[in-house]
Amino acid sequence: EQTKITLFLKPNQVILKNFPARVFSDWLEYSIHADAAFCYPCRTFRAPSSATDTKFTIIGFCDWKHAVETGKGLNKHSASKEHHTCEAMWRDKERRIQTGKEITTLINAEHLERNRYYLSSVIDVVEFLAVNQLPFRGDHDAFDCMAEDGCRLFLSLFEYTLRKDAVLAKIAKTIPHNARYTSHDIQNSLIEIMSTLVTEHIVKEVGESFYTIKVDGTRDPTGRENISIVVRFVNELNEPTERLLTIATADQGDAETLTDTIIEELTKAGLSSGKIISQVYDGASLMSGKHGGVQKHLQQKLHRDIPYVHCFNHQLHLVVTHALAAEQALVDFFTMCNMLYKFCRKPTVAILYKGETLKRLLDQRWTGHFGTVSVILRSFDDLSTLLREINSSPAYGADVRVEAAGLLRAMSEPSFRFIAEMVHKILSYLDPPNLMLQAEDMDLLTGVQLVNSACTCIENLRSETEFVTLLKRCKDATIEPVPNKRRRTLNTSFAMYAVEERIIYEDLSDETELRRMYFSCIDAVCGEMKERFGERNCVLMDALRSLDPEDSTFLDVSKVKPLLDLTNTPIVESEYTVAHQFLSMQMKDSFPADGGKWTMKKVLQHFQKPLEAMPSVMTALKHALTFGASTALCENSFSKLKNVLTEHRLSMLHRRKANLIKLAFEKDLTKKFREEWKDIVLRRFHSVAQRRLPLY
Repeated sequence: EQTKITLFLKPNQVILKNFPARVFSDWLEYSIHADAAFCYPCRTFRAPSSATDTKFTIIGFCDWKHAVETGKGLNKHSASKEHHTCEAMWRDKERRIQTGKEITTLINAEHLERNRYYLSSVIDVVEFLAVNQLPFRGDHDAFDCMAEDGCRLFLSLFEYTLRKDAVLAKIAKTIPHNARYTSHDIQNSLIEIMSTLVTEHIVKEVGESFYTIKVDGTRDPTGRENISIVVRFVNELNEPTERLLTIATADQGDAETLTDTIIEELTKAGLSSGKIISQVYDGASLMSGKHGGVQKHLQQKLHRDIPYVHCFNHQLHLVVTHALAAEQALVDFFTMCNMLYKFCRKPTVAILYKGETLKRLLDQRWTGHFGTVSVILRSFDDLSTLLREINSSPAYGADVRVEAAGLLRAMSEPSFRFIAEMVHKILSYLDPPNLMLQAEDMDLLTGVQLVNSACTCIENLRSETEFVTLLKRCKDATIEPVPNKRRRTLNTSFAMYAVEERIIYEDLSDETELRRMYFSCIDAVCGEMKERFGERNCVLMDALRSLDPEDSTFLDVSKVKPLLDLTNTPIVESEYTVAHQFLSMQMKDSFPADGGKWTMKKVLQHFQKPLEAMPSVMTALKHALTFGASTALCENSFSKLKNVLTEHRLSMLHRRKANLIKLAFEKDLTKKFREEWKDIVLRRFHSVAQRRLPLY
């Protein structure tokens, strides 16, 4: 076989992307610029007076012909004493770096730890003031002004912490003057970071669940409209949960702008507006309007049906105020109650009064009526004694004595005590559902059941027996009437005529008139309740009732379907058949842990594992629990607003105000900054703040 030889016109010099290489040692390094090799440990760790070969430290080795010959080049250098010394120092440094015991690392770590401890104390002060809704700043926010008057709580509390924490006091002396981190800008940064973390946690809690939005608005003392947005969802533990997402504001107060603001805030937080399953507002036309309200605009913008629920607490208020206003005698009664409240607040009268403090009537809350009547009944004798003493004492001015005499005369009327007892009886049946509706875990179905129960109890009062019992109790407790009051009698000229009506005068002490007023009041309240809570008869309420374990239509597929259609969730009939059979048997042979009756929430939590195999049923139960009945949580956030935005803090920016309200309201999450979330705050602050105080 002949060898084939190829002839080239020039030398064959192949250029490869990767040339074959043999590792000589890990200490060898190459400089492209010098086209020479160097020894890393000798170049880095040699002493200034060392006799190390300069070819491997300064000049560079490039004698490639003798590079790997024995006793020459690289082999000669690697065997030298100087090289062994430098390499030992290099290996020792590597070991110290790996174990974190490098001298520079130890010094730097200690310095960073001091900085973090210092800023951690600042975060503690911010968290404490935010949770307790306390003001931060005063006339000064400089570190050097801590001992001066007017520095207010932030610096005062930080100064107190320095006195109690010797370690912090020592560290504070080493902190640079330009990195004290006590200014209002730093406060705002920390508050913003903490508020963002709370929002992120809420969004994580919601996850992929459908949720209800609850929105209410109020105007603060600066004239700015504050919009409280609350989300209601079922968490990982299958518990209905409500969280304050944000306090927003809108430039205009029309329904379309408000709707855009709601969608924008949900999107900004990271929640999908496509997951909204229902909306709960008050009855104002701006929110509830069927054609131009927020509830309509939201459905139009999202192109789907989103049921609107009129807040049950607001509806109860309308029931009471409208029903009680139907009778002039009741209007006069509460006018008298308000006069009693104002009279007892007079300084000269308050000293003498020994009874329970009277409540002020609140037009926006029917509970004010209930509280006022309750106190008057409990302190009826004390009030009567007070009015008698003032009426007969010359120590008081004529105007005070005349007012006391008038109030005493009104309280002496049998009708006064009767109306008080009647109103108290009726409102006492509405008070429990009103309080329970404000609970975070209250769902729409349970809310309807509570209202129905209260209405039934009030209807049961409509009997002659109840009236007679109430009238007898009033007669036994009524104080002696004020003398010299002439009772108006019927003119004898009408003795031979049938008089059907007396236009000018109505004697409320007459039993017949009291009976009429009693039954009329009960009818008015029950009528208002049935009219305002008529939504319980709609298709949606039928779907919710079919998920009630106590209902005869429990897990009826045809009734549940409209609920799942809201979220385009497919319904699997076989799952409902199996679930009905299984749950019916299980609930028959067992009882809830609390010993009460089975509810949707208890079924979902107790039978969670079996229901995971029936996702269509589980989804329906979660949807039902997601429907809310009240905007009470929104109004609770306004209480925080009142505490945060005091008359001395009206210059506060809206963003800071909104963040502080959220931190104060979601107290259970804000407390996580004490330990669990503190390091996250430090890291985020380090990445956004001025780095005059290294933390990492």
